[in-house]
Amino acid sequence: MKILGFNQISNEMRLEPESFDDLYLLAVVINAGDTIEGKSTRRFKPSEGDRGEQKDIRVKLSVEKAEVDRSAFRLRVSGKIVDGSPLEFISMGSYHTLNVEPRDIISVHKDEWKGYIMRRLKEAVAEAKKPRLGIVAIDEEKASFAYIKGYGIDIFSEIYSKLSKKMNEKEYKKQKESFFDSVISTVGNMPVDVVVIGGPGFTKEDMKKYMDGVRKSIEKRVSYVQASDAERSGIREIMQSEAVAKLLENERVKKEFWYLNMFLSGLVSGRAVYGAENIKDKIDDLKLVMVNDNVLNDQGVKKTLDLADSKGVKIEIFNSGDDAGMQLVRFKGIAAI
Repeated sequence: MKILGFNQISNEMRLEPESFDDLYLLAVVINAGDTIEGKSTRRFKPSEGDRGEQKDIRVKLSVEKAEVDRSAFRLRVSGKIVDGSPLEFISMGSYHTLNVEPRDIISVHKDEWKGYIMRRLKEAVAEAKKPRLGIVAIDEEKASFAYIKGYGIDIFSEIYSKLSKKMNEKEYKKQKESFFDSVISTVGNMPVDVVVIGGPGFTKEDMKKYMDGVRKSIEKRVSYVQASDAERSGIREIMQSEAVAKLLENERVKKEFWYLNMFLSGLVSGRAVYGAENIKDKIDDLKLVMVNDNVLNDQGVKKTLDLADSKGVKIEIFNSGDDAGMQLVRFKGIAAI
């Protein structure tokens, strides 16, 4: 994320998202009632019955909804047009959707930029400079490939081994090498500095030996850990293993799990609380508030976060669609230590 400018008088910030992580963060940051300005297109019909043509415009919207379109790799911000240019192609008050992609420059206006939101944006600027982490969970049946990103675990591909016990030794060996070649090719194309491969004993070890023999150059960016399977649970097991703790210590996803575990332990000892009203009642005793992104627009949650921010309590925003966020849903989407 790039912060290109911030006008403290108008409360307007110019931003340039650089990755899908940044688009996800903007979906959290941009709320109903904000205004957003950016480049777009709109079909202009000079007369009734005319099919019209797409015109480039610059449009400002009063935001009603912001959501990530994962399939199209973009952020969709919908609302009513309040300003724009050229004026002849703008229909004031009509609904429009602004599609924001990486490298698009937008301006966002808020009545107030909360301290915890500003800190999260600044973290995103810093995170852009850090290497991302790739994970491969592999067993005899398949290999699952994932990225650890700012918005959580992104499983982007699966390759099946097609191995069968009915194969003779020669066929089995040939198919296994073909499977490993496909894994190596995918690993080589992952745009990350570090890839961690994990799985149960033999398959993982065979993969390591084969990779050592055919593509030693990849070894510099690959490490190996133990995991139970090649499912999402195996990816999560790799991510939480001690062997990769140092690689993940600055990643927000690992922080979410760490904070959540602290909260769950605190429930047993009486050092944790959940629910917006309960948190407000204990505000003077709190060190940390965890909140899911999908409840940020709830008025009760907003008031609680404002109070926590004014008291200097640390606020962590979770991805409600990721594992830790899914668990936080059980606790009304907001919890505290």
